[in-house]
Amino acid sequence: MSLRPLSLTAIVIAAALPAALPAHGQSRPNEEYFSNATAAAGKTITRKRCAELEALETANWVEVGGSGECLRYYAAGLKPDANPMVAAWMHGDIMGSKPDKIGHQEGLSVAGMIEQERRLSDRFGVPFLFLARPGAYGSSGKFWTMRHTPREAALMNAHLDLLKKRYGIREWSLGGSSAGGTLTAEFLARRTDLRCAVISSGASAYQAYLTARNATTRLAKPETWFDPYRSLDRIAKDPARRIFVIGDPRETNVLFRTQRLYFDGLAGRGHAAWLVPLERARPPRFHGLVDFGETATGLCAQGTDTDSLLRTLETMPDQPERISN
Repeated sequence: MSLRPLSLTAIVIAAALPAALPAHGQSRPNEEYFSNATAAAGKTITRKRCAELEALETANWVEVGGSGECLRYYAAGLKPDANPMVAAWMHGDIMGSKPDKIGHQEGLSVAGMIEQERRLSDRFGVPFLFLARPGAYGSSGKFWTMRHTPREAALMNAHLDLLKKRYGIREWSLGGSSAGGTLTAEFLARRTDLRCAVISSGASAYQAYLTARNATTRLAKPETWFDPYRSLDRIAKDPARRIFVIGDPRETNVLFRTQRLYFDGLAGRGHAAWLVPLERARPPRFHGLVDFGETATGLCAQGTDTDSLLRTLETMPDQPERISN
């Protein structure tokens, strides 16, 4: 049987249509290292370049409000098309009070992030993903101006939807540190597929956090930030979902009393939530509890009972300094 050649018109149409990308379930590395200088300046990734990263299963092109960003993720342990439960982690801010004051990501690579997730997946026996926020860990965007904004929340929420569709994910065990914990709290009011939510050192009562820090200039511009505390009444009732609010009572950045305020809001509305005070963060700010948050996210994903999960956190060794957050 002879095959008729495609007409030029058919070729053009075929080239214009996006090809369905096969999903292997394992991110594949390139030679990329993360640069603090690039993060400070802002990173642009074209749609064409993002498609190449999508083929390596380290990115999604995410559109919100008619414009898009190439958001990165680093995954291990996923099955190609069906994943009942997946653990995912959202990092905290990589910048402090100035756009060039960057304390994380420099020296890390795509290969290193994939290996980090492989170790977590092997440890807990569940698929594990690291979700890079706009402008950080290889994602496009300008971190300084996009962090904490409604657009960032909308992009990350849409990113979860794309990953869910691509890999057949049914439920998430979602955790985050600091501003990643703030996003986790916000998504409790936006999603009904969170089986576990781990808010580690997160500013989940954001206005209270800003007030405690005397950040009056930010408070004068409420349109520039979102506050999960204001969204408490929109969280759907789900007795099977577990929420862990983890913090160090000695914290000098996101004061523990503001974390307790959000927990009290959860408990007062009848949600299954636990406040976990852990005096295990490193000085001087006592802010980072990333190892503990990741552990809670993984244990909750594997179905570990709450008492055992809390005992594990209490008996863990102190965490070393780490670049990824």
